[in-house]
Amino acid sequence: MPFVDILIFAIIAVFLALRLRSILGSRDGFEQPQRPFQDSDRVNGAAGTADNDSNVIQMPGQSAGALSASGLDGVRRLDTTFRDDEFTNGAAAVFPMVLQAYADGDMVQLKRLLSFDLHEEFSEAIRQRDEDGDRLNIKIDELKSVELLDGQVVDAIASVTVQYISIQTRELFDKDNILIEDESEISAEMTDIWVFERDIQSNDPNWKLVETQTPESA
Repeated sequence: MPFVDILIFAIIAVFLALRLRSILGSRDGFEQPQRPFQDSDRVNGAAGTADNDSNVIQMPGQSAGALSASGLDGVRRLDTTFRDDEFTNGAAAVFPMVLQAYADGDMVQLKRLLSFDLHEEFSEAIRQRDEDGDRLNIKIDELKSVELLDGQVVDAIASVTVQYISIQTRELFDKDNILIEDESEISAEMTDIWVFERDIQSNDPNWKLVETQTPESA
């Protein structure tokens, strides 16, 4: 085959690879398994065309403001890809990932999993910890339960509140590697309440962590 033909095929291959990457993008957060387009999707108006600039599916005759509902039933109704068991499994998997990334100060991993505002809060806490010379160890001894507490959709933004009950060991050491007992817990039962969000009009299937709470602050 002439060299010119080989060069042309190589250029075409590179173009197709770049085009595929621009369409698929990179995956952040956690996602539920994607499902084939279903008849129920058409009933709920999901047969719109995609806007390549905004990566948002246009809903015929329906504004973002109309896509609002309360409760988990509202999330299930407006987000036809939502499945309780799949979401719960994803939330269970992301829980240790976030805690480990926070303990390690892994900002790259946290950026994939957190919303921008929460990422900024975590970044500041990690920066302060590093400035003090402290070191944090977090170990999940047992994840006892993961429960979906509530949900809502406001202007096409779906949010789901999840309660985690776990047995954790959290050890904070100072710059001299001495355990700071007042800020450490050994095999203690902890309850965490996290809130995840996703734009249900977006082609991006991933949920981002937007808020962390304790029962006292919820």
